[in-house]
Amino acid sequence: MEMNYPELYYRIYPKAIDSINKYLKNNPGPVNITEDEIDYMVEEVYEKLIYECPEIDEDPIERRGRYRSLQRQFYGRRRLARDIITIIIISELLRRLNPYIFGMEYNY
Repeated sequence: MEMNYPELYYRIYPKAIDSINKYLKNNPGPVNITEDEIDYMVEEVYEKLIYECPEIDEDPIERRGRYRSLQRQFYGRRRLARDIITIIIISELLRRLNPYIFGMEYNY
């Protein structure tokens, strides 16, 4: 049984790769990537995604959730999309900056 990723992944992944390629082109040997740099890449990918799929940014439940009690956290489409983008970017950066972690074979 073959399971495919959701369509959202296929929309986000190429944009994330473009953003990472652009970042690594400007910083050829990054050792320490700051949280601000990752946030900038996430924001860049999110803006491209919103241009392509504006319904993600127009979640009616998320807008309504702002006026509810502040004790209960609400995670709408916007927050979930940003989290998915962040996961993809961090995993791709880890794969590129330390390829031995993901491609290592264990011989016993």
